[in-house]
Amino acid sequence: MASLLDLESSRDKLVEQIMALIEEEQVEGKTDTIALINSFDELETQIATKVDAIAAVVAAKEGEIAYLRKRRDNFNSQIEIRENALSNFKTYLKKIVENRDDSTIKGREATIKLVKNGGKQPLWTNGNIPAKDFPANLVTVQTSYKICIETIRQQLAESGAEELVVDGEVLAKLQPRGTHLRIG
Repeated sequence: MASLLDLESSRDKLVEQIMALIEEEQVEGKTDTIALINSFDELETQIATKVDAIAAVVAAKEGEIAYLRKRRDNFNSQIEIRENALSNFKTYLKKIVENRDDSTIKGREATIKLVKNGGKQPLWTNGNIPAKDFPANLVTVQTSYKICIETIRQQLAESGAEELVVDGEVLAKLQPRGTHLRIG
């Protein structure tokens, strides 16, 4: 089966032939235009069929993706439910072990034991005292800059310019819009 590109190329060549023959007919008066028009109609039908087939394939693939996303979301939901249940069970088990005199429960092959966490020890800071009121050697000062894109867009829109120039230097410029396919 011919590709869409091949079909359109054939149609373009046929249009060129028709135009050349029409010019010839005006000079000589001899052309089988009915055969050319039938060929043209046949190519147009093939192109329309090809476009419909492409749209159907795209729609089917989008449907598959939507189905797989739905399954993924369902699996993620089931995972979250099981993780929460396991976390709740471990919290319950931890409370049981914390309330025992011996913080170890031994089985034949496994042991449940309450142990201290590793890593850095948690630190509480008084939330009622603002960070700026802590002694200077206990705080760090942070400054961050963020470009306000909406303000730049507004200035460009008001000026009608494509780029923002300050002190001879281009700070920002509008970029061409992208494109996308619409099938359907």
